[in-house]
Amino acid sequence: MSSKEVNLLSISCKQYFYKLKAYSFLVHSLIIVQLIALLFSMGGVFNMSSGNGELSVSVKSYNSNIVIVFSLLWIMFIAVQLISRPYKKMEFPLVTNRLSGNLSNIGFLVTGCLFGGITSSLVGVLLRLITYFMFDRSQVVFNRFFLSDLLLGIFVAILYMLLFSALGYFIGVLAQLNVSFVIIIPAVILGVLRVYNDFSQSVFKFFAFEVSLIMFVLKVIITSTILFSFSIFLSNRKEVSK
Repeated sequence: MSSKEVNLLSISCKQYFYKLKAYSFLVHSLIIVQLIALLFSMGGVFNMSSGNGELSVSVKSYNSNIVIVFSLLWIMFIAVQLISRPYKKMEFPLVTNRLSGNLSNIGFLVTGCLFGGITSSLVGVLLRLITYFMFDRSQVVFNRFFLSDLLLGIFVAILYMLLFSALGYFIGVLAQLNVSFVIIIPAVILGVLRVYNDFSQSVFKFFAFEVSLIMFVLKVIITSTILFSFSIFLSNRKEVSK
């Protein structure tokens, strides 16, 4: 291994640990976001009622899907913000370049995914406890809960957050290349979702409906790696153009 590679790794690690301390407030924002999502989840995520005049049945379903969705939006927002100028200015006290900065950002995002995936799943457990003590237990039906299910849920949540962070970071790099992308990118995404509905559903099914855990892991890792690689490439091209 050359000294250049060692220096790059050393600089990236120093920046990574620096950002863990400097961006600690972002972790606090995740906790706030998840608590807000927990409040929304306490109202139930699915309601159904039926009756025949003499008998009426009402069913309300509770799960942590809203918490996970809020966590995904949080990591995507953070990924976009990390490449913005206010956050780049925080790197001025450090010896850095585009590559080490990107690597430390990715390291920070991966850490955020790990923390967010664990906490979002644990908030789901907290929701179960709240519903257990808050409602009449004779009217509550609980699904079986196993530690393996919790661990699998944490693992899948981390992977989804990794995918969304890679997408958000890519969007953030594009936005830095040209300010007009801030308007163009959301417009294109909304246009694709509305006009090419079949394509949007295919992309959704490609990840969400994968039954093989190994294939799902490969899809997420490969897609995230491609998005992060393109982000680093475009970011370096921006530096050369300047």
